[in-house]
Amino acid sequence: MEQMIKTERLTIRPIQLDDAEGIHTYASDPSINMMMYLPNETFEDTKKFVDYAVGEWNKDEPDDREYVVLMENTIIGGVNLERCLEDRTYEIGWTIHKDYRNKGYATEAASALKNFAFVSLNAVKVQAHCDSKNAASEKVMKKLGMILIDGTGTRRYPKTGVVSGEYLYAITKEE
Repeated sequence: MEQMIKTERLTIRPIQLDDAEGIHTYASDPSINMMMYLPNETFEDTKKFVDYAVGEWNKDEPDDREYVVLMENTIIGGVNLERCLEDRTYEIGWTIHKDYRNKGYATEAASALKNFAFVSLNAVKVQAHCDSKNAASEKVMKKLGMILIDGTGTRRYPKTGVVSGEYLYAITKEE
């Protein structure tokens, strides 16, 4: 199965071992305060994530497909599809380097991955969660055609212990 995805402006490809430095440029940004497992405080944290992601790609059927988002060979972010317990359902997530935000890259990458899930993985539903204060991610979800399924959830950030509201958006193949 082809794993590299091209869009108008971006290349989305599976994470490779030598991507750690490029990933760390966005994954270590301390202003990322509404992501469950970011920011990475050390390069070693990023390296562990990369090792995990490459290990997943080495499986016949990865449960978690982690990609880098490239613009002209520069890593500008990451996007992923994770298999959910619910049959043929995938969770999508994204993060973009602060220097590349508000230019439509998250929507472009997430849209390509959503389409990949429906076409290549035969998904019936793609969903995403975000912090209820994360207006940018909520906007991406709406642009993907997702609808709010649950606006009453909560999340606890493992690194800080902070509890916040959480939204669940989803789209089905029929939509």
